Amino acid sequence: MRIMLKQYGDILTSRPAGREAALAMKARLRPAAGKKIELDFDGVLSVGPSWLDEVLRALQADYGRDGVICLPTKNLSVIESLKVIGR
Repeated sequence: MRIMLKQYGDILTSRPAGREAALAMKARLRPAAGKKIELDFDGVLSVGPSWLDEVLRALQADYGRDGVICLPTKNLSVIESLKVIGR
């Protein structure tokens, strides 16, 4: 199941906004058994480590670390944020 993160904004930076986005995602998610959740950053301008950490922790709590995938991107803010949070 693919989640287009652009629907949560162009600039995703604060932890409270990440928490809110994670709750909204979890309310709508119903992936089929064995399907992974794919986070798609296409169209997002900037992502902060705190926003991304909040979303990943919430989703991974329900679907496991291997159940949530960040799709490849050339967005440097995503790449660096993943490095900062150790993913």
